Amino acid sequence: MLTPPTACLRLLAFLTLGLAGVAAQPVTTRTDKVAWLLNDWFAKGTAAGLQAITYENRDGQHSPLNTAQYPQLQVYKGAENDKGAATHLRSQPTLGNCSMASAATQLGSLPRIYMMDPGGNRFLAQQYLSNNLFIYPEHQDYDIGANGFNGGGYGDLLLLNTPCLLISQGSSFTDQPFLQALLSTAAALPPDTQKLLIEKRMLMPTLQSIFRRSNKVVQTPEDYFSGKAHPPVFDGAQIDEEKMVRLAHDMTPAKIPPLVLLRVIEESKIEPGKNFFELAGSHPWQLSDTPVSIARILRGNEAEHTMLIGFDKTVNLVKAPLQMRAALLQGDPRFAHVESEPGGDVMRLRVRWAPPITTGTGIRSHRIDIGIFADNGSSISTPAIISFYMLPNEMHFYDEKGRVSEIQYQTHNPDFGLPVTDTDPRWVKVLLAFSLKDPNLRSRLLDQILSPAERSGLQQHYLALKPQLDAFSAIEFADKRKDEAARLRAKLGEAISAALKQPVAEKSDLTVRATIEKVLNAIANFHPFYFGSQRELDALASASPKSTAVADVRAELHRLILQGVLVEQASGQIDTMSPPEKLSLGERYMLRGLNITLLSQVLFPDVLERSTDPAYVSPRLTTLKQWRDVYRYDPTSGELQGWIRYADSRIANFDAEGRLLPDGPQGKSIPVLYLMNEKGMLTWRPQPEPTPVTSSSK
Repeated sequence: MLTPPTACLRLLAFLTLGLAGVAAQPVTTRTDKVAWLLNDWFAKGTAAGLQAITYENRDGQHSPLNTAQYPQLQVYKGAENDKGAATHLRSQPTLGNCSMASAATQLGSLPRIYMMDPGGNRFLAQQYLSNNLFIYPEHQDYDIGANGFNGGGYGDLLLLNTPCLLISQGSSFTDQPFLQALLSTAAALPPDTQKLLIEKRMLMPTLQSIFRRSNKVVQTPEDYFSGKAHPPVFDGAQIDEEKMVRLAHDMTPAKIPPLVLLRVIEESKIEPGKNFFELAGSHPWQLSDTPVSIARILRGNEAEHTMLIGFDKTVNLVKAPLQMRAALLQGDPRFAHVESEPGGDVMRLRVRWAPPITTGTGIRSHRIDIGIFADNGSSISTPAIISFYMLPNEMHFYDEKGRVSEIQYQTHNPDFGLPVTDTDPRWVKVLLAFSLKDPNLRSRLLDQILSPAERSGLQQHYLALKPQLDAFSAIEFADKRKDEAARLRAKLGEAISAALKQPVAEKSDLTVRATIEKVLNAIANFHPFYFGSQRELDALASASPKSTAVADVRAELHRLILQGVLVEQASGQIDTMSPPEKLSLGERYMLRGLNITLLSQVLFPDVLERSTDPAYVSPRLTTLKQWRDVYRYDPTSGELQGWIRYADSRIANFDAEGRLLPDGPQGKSIPVLYLMNEKGMLTWRPQPEPTPVTSSSK
């Protein structure tokens, strides 16, 4: 390994004549190892430098690159009020950033604004294929939490995954490490390679390939074909800038990766009023149709969505055969299938609506991502990405034959409300709540679910952590002891994290955390829970430290009554509409939502913090619906006959074409019109039949 020379020798190297016989400025005035490599390579003529690259800041210098560190770099000077997401293509190769955003419940981050609009996605692809790439931070769009509660996040609100930009984890200034790494990588390319990439408009796809291959979590070649290398949002701490510049410097023209270009040849079609229900002119379900990013909202009631994708337009500058590969970057493999023939130039995708997943970083996501890669034997491309987004407030259920059996359009927030990080001091209170023994309902339930050894194990872990919590709490708000408080907080967090990973008891396969989650899931999945303990639970709700507990429980009960899951007797007793043994999967899921509210507001109100509102979805994507549809199939042929809609404590029958059957399944069908009511909810009404046109004669 080379040893960086002294500052004097480095300065002398900068003053030597370049290949063109002109005194050359350094690539960068940074003094780290990467900077030395870049300047050394440039002085020797083996690296292109940054003369051909332009930098653009679009946040009014809120998060500016220190351009003084890059004397070769061209800097775009736009109008003072030209801020926000980029809206114009730059003719010169451009790397830029903008640290601006609005709240998740408003417009959200700049990447999400692009993603919401098919035109925005087309513009991103044009940038990407015109040597333009911008870095934007996410902002409440990709954070742990639910409904902005218990951590402040909303989970993953990004509608698609795209290689056309880079999204940094966090808010302002998190874009800076990405900018620096990409500039360094562009500068490290050999001159002929950089020139060819710019001419062929493949600079940004190549930088993306290098960036993703170099990510610190990509440890093996196979990791590159996984979500490790291609998450929708990247953590700046995982950037390996030195690896990036070394890969770039070794990239001769013969090692340039291909550029995957896709096109949709065939696709399932869904129709409003038949397959999905929205206002006229609602948000398009075909979000992105570009050569490098295809995205759909899976809002239909079809059993599966199919697409035939062609990739015969893929660009390969290396004269070698291509091998194409599809990989599931995110999602459950049971719900996404890719079929292809070796050597063929098409792939068929079959995707089914899927429930949310939790990523390795603890973020709940409602999206399936499939990457399409090309390998020319020397390098592997950045993937073109096909995304399928499931609306977070919907749940789809399927029968044993794979047919849609039920769709719920306003499902509950599934978060229990446990602390979102394993270093949160709240865990100590959780351990106390799950280990206390007393005569109340909570303790009796714990005795039924946990063994004595498990109860004792939870208590022992609480007792071990309590002294550290007390020491930290005693000085947490002392102005003159902030450093000591920070040290104790960090030490407590480490101890909590370690405790949660330990077995709860000897010879137990469950960790402390898994034991706590076992209790919550056992109660949540006990569907008759409320009905057998209604009086006691109502009393506990009235005494809950959460002032909204009674109203929260009542709101959840009311929602289930309106949608035909529960019925309230004249006595006030609540029962299920169907016999307990005949409850459908969808009905059981709705009862789980009721039980989660009982857990957070009534049984464990002191330690569970969650929003009791239905799962959040952007109102730009859908109009809220207070109903569920239960599908009917012909018992002999299996053909779809229609569905029964449960809304407002009533039922309505529809045929397979989405027409209303006011007199029942055998009656006459009537077209319906969907509109918004005074509460902002979607509703429907029979569509008037057109008045017959008659002619008259004199």
